Amino acid sequence: MDGFDIVSSIRNHLRTMAPHQRERLTAQQLELAANEIERLRLAIRRLAEQDATLSVCNGNVTVEMDATLTGEERQAIQTAMNAYGENNDDRECEMIEATLWGLLERTK
Repeated sequence: MDGFDIVSSIRNHLRTMAPHQRERLTAQQLELAANEIERLRLAIRRLAEQDATLSVCNGNVTVEMDATLTGEERQAIQTAMNAYGENNDDRECEMIEATLWGLLERTK
């Protein structure tokens, strides 16, 4: 959800609620907040691993994930690629294997 500010949304929602209702947030807002927390945790981990770029402009922080794969991700793709390669007489499996191979090559 690019451009959506969960913090402002929650604060605006709280301002419009009666004082006795302020403890309740909508399920959608909680889901969005949880998603944002997960995204930020991943961004921090990737920054620590140097797999992301951090920039700040006008007080807004942007984290761009680099197009690299972890060792575990590469291994999972290779496992899937091998499974599809075992069915190389099937054109669809052959195409999926080739696509996965291209992904691994592009993200070295």
